[in-house]
Amino acid sequence: MAKSIYVLLDDLQTETSVPEIMDKEGKVIRKHFGMVAHTLPREKLPTSEEFESEEKLLAWAKNHGVLHACLQAGIQQRVIDYRAIFKACKKDDVWTPEFGQNAVNSAEWKATDRPKAGSDKADKEKLILETNLKLAQAMSENDLPEDTILNILTDSCGEDMALKILTILNPIDDDDSSDDSEE
Repeated sequence: MAKSIYVLLDDLQTETSVPEIMDKEGKVIRKHFGMVAHTLPREKLPTSEEFESEEKLLAWAKNHGVLHACLQAGIQQRVIDYRAIFKACKKDDVWTPEFGQNAVNSAEWKATDRPKAGSDKADKEKLILETNLKLAQAMSENDLPEDTILNILTDSCGEDMALKILTILNPIDDDDSSDDSEE
């Protein structure tokens, strides 16, 4: 699960994907390292307390001589966000250029609130998944039929999560792909 910006600004611990890079001739100039843990510089970032308060964040940026750069970086990121908003579409929507433009026009700037303990949607979903997975495991160990387990789980956590749990409990063995290796 992704770390909150508030936690990140306090502990400065993160990880970054470092993929392989090849030059024009196909020579590897940087090998694949995967996710690499590293720290962020304390002197170049506000604390979570400063980040949370408009006044403290403004003072931090002014005191560090980076107010203009912070504002520019925020505007640049917003342009990237608008492009993503423009092309975004839910399953049931029919995307058109007008649809995308309306989404951009109605997008609002929002400050990032500090997450409240246990109220984060991802945390709740993870807890619901873990609880229902334990329930499903217990039902399976007591030889309840899979359709009964599915019905109980669907009532408890919804059909999508119920199906996900059954997939976790009964993974599909794909013997053909397990022997493939590319080295």
